[in-house]
Parts: sequence; structure tokens; C-alpha cells
Amino acid sequence: MANLLSYCTYDFADLVLQIQNRLKNKEAWLDTYRSGTGEMLIEFLAYVLNLGLFYTERRAEESYILTAKNVSSIRNLVALLNYQPKRKTSATGNLTFSIPSILTKSVYIPKYTECQTSDGLKFITNESAAIGKGLTSVSISSVQGELIQKEITSDGSTDQEYLINDTNVENSASTINPTLRVIISGTEWTKVDSFIYSSSVDKHFRVITEMEGTASVKFGDDVNGKSPGSGSVITIQYVKSSGLAGNVTYTGKIKTITSTIYDEDGAIVSNVSVDNLGSFLGGDDEEDIEEIRYEAPRVFKTGDRAVTKEDFISILENYPGVADANVWGENEEVAAANAAGAVPPVSADYEMLNKVKMCVILQEWKNLDKDLDDDFEETLSDYIYNKSMLTVKYEFIIPVGLLVIPTLIVKVTTGYSISQTGTDISGVLEDQFKLGDTTKLGAIIKYSKVISAIQDLDGVAYCSMTLEIKKVLSSTYDSIHDFGAALDALPIKPETVRLFIGTASAPVATDVSNLAGTVGTFTASGISGTINYTTGVLTIDISPTPSSAYVRYQQDQNSNIVPGFSEIAKLDSIDKTISME
Repeated sequence: MANLLSYCTYDFADLVLQIQNRLKNKEAWLDTYRSGTGEMLIEFLAYVLNLGLFYTERRAEESYILTAKNVSSIRNLVALLNYQPKRKTSATGNLTFSIPSILTKSVYIPKYTECQTSDGLKFITNESAAIGKGLTSVSISSVQGELIQKEITSDGSTDQEYLINDTNVENSASTINPTLRVIISGTEWTKVDSFIYSSSVDKHFRVITEMEGTASVKFGDDVNGKSPGSGSVITIQYVKSSGLAGNVTYTGKIKTITSTIYDEDGAIVSNVSVDNLGSFLGGDDEEDIEEIRYEAPRVFKTGDRAVTKEDFISILENYPGVADANVWGENEEVAAANAAGAVPPVSADYEMLNKVKMCVILQEWKNLDKDLDDDFEETLSDYIYNKSMLTVKYEFIIPVGLLVIPTLIVKVTTGYSISQTGTDISGVLEDQFKLGDTTKLGAIIKYSKVISAIQDLDGVAYCSMTLEIKKVLSSTYDSIHDFGAALDALPIKPETVRLFIGTASAPVATDVSNLAGTVGTFTASGISGTINYTTGVLTIDISPTPSSAYVRYQQDQNSNIVPGFSEIAKLDSIDKTISME
């Protein structure tokens, strides 16, 4: 049949045209002039059809994880995968309690002793401890947040559910020492993910994250999970968390005790002090819609078991506070070394068999170029160990930051603002280096992708770019030379290593390559040194010796930046020369 309507065309103008063409075949309808009554009716019908088709399409999109836009839809969809979106998670670490001199009585530090920073950020101990006789201090595992307690009287019904009307309920990953507890008639009940394996007498409860970010505690129906008896008092204890804002990366920040401390005889001890001798890490905000969309299918695919490389990465990245992770073993290391032209070719290191190397970046780059906090590393190890084979050994590797400086020469299109174009370029570059998204451990930063994003800006008429890496030189690298370092992101591109002193904006020397292109030298007034392009080892002497020095260089990878397993590109600054076309 001619003139069939297209059921995949939702555009208003196309709908009007289709209806017009359809009606032209009908002798009874001749009014298709723009100002006519008949045309008004056609457009009205097209509008109604357009609106109806739009809502039909939107409802269909809300049925799929990849296209849903409403938080309620995403939460309902991932519930089918038994995935619980994470609420706020508290930073964890150790608090050290001290007394000025030895006492003859033990000083008790109860669980949930509250302390805080000078700006009011609260922390509580997550276990009980004591400063014993003959001692002056004790270190206690602690968590960021404050303890909140809620009491409800049970009505004895089945499927009881009680709302915790708070969007800051801590999402503890620990099953041994959780921060949300339910105590009924003096007995602590056990949190489970599902009542499917609970018997009628099992004292179990579930925690359900509600659509608006609050949480509910749900009990069983006396068939799957016991129901609290009528009149029993249900005590719900939880930690109110500050999430990502609760991370403390400096020592000596937590100095005030707001709880009262007693000795073994019940006497108040007023001279107890507190301090954090290490960082509090792992704090994270609740998952947003894009995080849920990304994490849920990947975690479901693992079957809650860490077997493949992808399993390990998915589980690690789903852990609260982790922004990015990479995992590798002996096979990947051997392949990478041989691909880089190792001489002689590298074979498998049998000491690495059954060993998984893991590198983790926390939110906001908290652990870049340094070890994870011991307590956080131990907690994370226990978490993933329960999901992997018993014979697997773990080794955490320090993440290395490649401090990238895009160096640009930009011509601005006539009629556009130089300052606004510069701001737009900065925004585009920041988008190219988003932690866990556009920049990840071991992931290539492609020159073509970055330069295309800049050139797509309307205000940019022309742009040239080099991606340089900044490395601060150490004055203690060796005992012979003034400064030195092992440059990252190998190999180094010859004659691109520029030496800077202090805060100067201009380089004082650039390497000159030998004929073989394996070693470069620095020669300038008062400056001498060498750079090995293969190993990255750079040593240099500067007279008079400055207080600091750094280099900017390019990796020899076709203008791209190709990080190693534990390396990640991080935007350091932008060096641009910008002028009108």
C-alpha cells in the first residue's frame, strides 16, 4: 500500500508531512493550507501523536539500565541483579589515646568514644580498648561519623519495616564489625542480603536503601526470617557519615575528645589526649546514577567471585572509596616487557605464580605516589580475599602519577573572545583527565582524542599540542650528583627533556642525544648531566645548587602517553600560548 505511515518518526514536522501526504489521497480532505482550519486540525493531531510517542519512548527507555534517566528506575532495575547501591561510606583509620604519665589503674576507652577535629568533623572508636597499667597510650580502630540510636516498639506483625529518615546512614563494608546494628531484647541480630536462606527462627534483618537515599530496616515473616515479638524494643544503632568529606590525609588533625573517659574504678580521667598518627581514608559519597549504571552489571557479572582480571577490577572499583583499580599477574608483566623490546627476552617469574598485583587509586587522588594506609589495605585485602581462591597471594603496588602538562599554541577564530576560548580549552582538558573515567591506571591518553576535543571548540581556529610530563628531581637521589630521578612513562623521547630551576617559567637546559639515541647529555653554564632514554635515569649537577629543580619531557610513544600497569595520567597544569587568528 502506498503512503504508509512511518511508526519510527517522532518529529513533529515529519508527522505533519506524513498526515498531509496521507490525506491528499482522500478527495474529502482538501484543506492543507497553512492558515486553514483543516491544517490546524492536522497540526493538533501531530502534536498529540508527537507527545504520546515521546512518553511511550521514554517509558521504554526507563526499562533499560543504559537508557534510564530516573534514579528510581535505575534502583529498581539493579535490584533485579541483587545490587544494592552504596550509601555514604565513612573513612577509617586509627586514633591514639594517651596519658602524660603512667597510672596505677587502667584507663578504659569504650567503643563509640567520640572525638573531633577543630572544625567539628566527628570520629568514633569502633572497638573497646584500654591504656593498661604501665602504659601511656593505646591505638584504636576508628571510623568517621557520630553514633545515632533509634528505639521502636515492635507491633508483632510480620514483614515489619522501619525507616531511618537520614540520608547519611553509613554503608559499612565490614560484616565482622558493621556500623549499623539492630539489637532486640539485648540480643544483636544479623544483617543478611536476602531472607531466602533464613529459617523461621533466624534473627536476621535486611537494610534497604530507599529511592531518596534514606534506609529502612526490614524483618522476616516468621517463615523466612524471624519477626520481632509484640512489645519488644528494637534498638537501631548507626553511624551518621560525612562520606567523602570525612577523609583526613594529614596527621595531628583529630585532637579533641568529646566523650568522658573513666578508669577501672569509675573515676573520671581528665588528662587523656587523642591524636591521629595516620590518615583516615576510604570515605566516599553515595553512588550517583552514572556510577550505579556502570558498577551494577560489572559486579553482577563477577558472580561475587574474583577469578579473572576483570573480576578483580570490578570488585575493587566497587569498594567504597576506590576511584580506580588495575590488576595484573606474571603473564601481563612478561608480555609488556617483551613488547617493549627486553633483551634478552623475559620469561615468567615463578615467584609471581598465584600472585595478583593490585594498584588502587582512592577518590580525589588521596594516595597518589604513596602506600595505602595499613588499616585500609588490610580491610580491602580481607574483603577481596573472601571472594577469591585460597591459594592467591596479593601485593599492593604504589600508584605512580604522571603529571601531564599539555603545551598548546592556539589561534582563536575571529569574533570569539580569547579569554573565553582559553576557559573553554581548560574545561575540555579537565574532562580528558577525570579520575576513573577518562583517565585510568594503565590507560593510554591518546593525542588524537585530546587535540580533537580542543579543535571541536567553535572558538579554536588552529591548535598544536605536545603532551609533556613533569617530574620533580630529588636532591637525595644519589650521593654523587646534586639532583636525580628515574623518569616514568618509558621510553623517553630524545631531546625533549627540559630542565627548570625553582619556579622559573623558562628552561635552563635541554638534553642533546648521542648518535645511538640511547643517552642524552645536558650542557649549559654551570649545568652538566645525563639522561638514559631507556631506563629514564637522570642525574644532573647545577652550580650554584638551587633549592629545587624539575624536568618536563615527552614519552616516545607517537605523541601519546602510555602508562605502565601502576601509572596514571593526571592533569598538572596547562601551558598555552593563545592569540587571535
